Amino acid sequence: MFSYLEHNSPLHRLNPSMKLAGIAVVALGATAAFDPFIPAMLLIALWVIAWQLGRIPLRQMLRWSLPLILLPLPIALFNALYTDLSAYAHPHILWQWGIWTLSLEGLESGLGIGLRVAVFIAASLLFIATTDPTDFALSLVQNLKIPDRFGYGVLVSYRFLPLLKREFDIIRMAHRVRGVGEKSGLRGWIERTRRYAIPLLAAAVRKSERTALAMDAKAFGALPQRTYYRQMHIRRGDVLFVVGLAVYTALVYWAALHFGWAHLQWVPA
Repeated sequence: MFSYLEHNSPLHRLNPSMKLAGIAVVALGATAAFDPFIPAMLLIALWVIAWQLGRIPLRQMLRWSLPLILLPLPIALFNALYTDLSAYAHPHILWQWGIWTLSLEGLESGLGIGLRVAVFIAASLLFIATTDPTDFALSLVQNLKIPDRFGYGVLVSYRFLPLLKREFDIIRMAHRVRGVGEKSGLRGWIERTRRYAIPLLAAAVRKSERTALAMDAKAFGALPQRTYYRQMHIRRGDVLFVVGLAVYTALVYWAALHFGWAHLQWVPA
């Protein structure tokens, strides 16, 4: 899921810093809401943006939607069962067994928190899937004036997990070639972890040393100004993207407050 998908779409052509700012507006909008309506509407907006502007295939979007539902589900269920019902004058109890109490207010609270988590996951997924790591690092340095060392460090960390995943696949295939079997169950998982951990750690240390040498070879900080082969510019479409998401978030809040669907903080019912 969390890997860059190369397409020629309007979302891919946006300036990464401005794209990050627009998605951050949506994420901040979900942070301030405790009701299900606001994060649900923001989640739908992110889904439509990824599908229409990002040109991500519908089949892949549907496959990504399943983790967006399953990952926040334990958080939503936990909060639904452990909602403090003393804050409500007349809570609507739906089910009760031992220390667990499921109420209508708890379901609303849990659903709201679960949808907020889904918005954060969707926002991260949207940005990573449609943003070239090199363009992102260049945009941070050129447009946001972040120091070169930090920008290059972001690029390295952005690419580090996929490199480790590839290294893990190589180690696993090497073990299969040598005839090392993989047992099932917890005992087999512990044995595989022990076999993979040491070579994977050695590969991570080796790549870190090479990265440090590469940063020294590029002489970051040696000169006050650096030249770049690729220039990142902020265009009208980038500004419209941020403004459009800000306006949409404001309209969602207006509709929620106007119709009484918003709960910015829990108060006794």
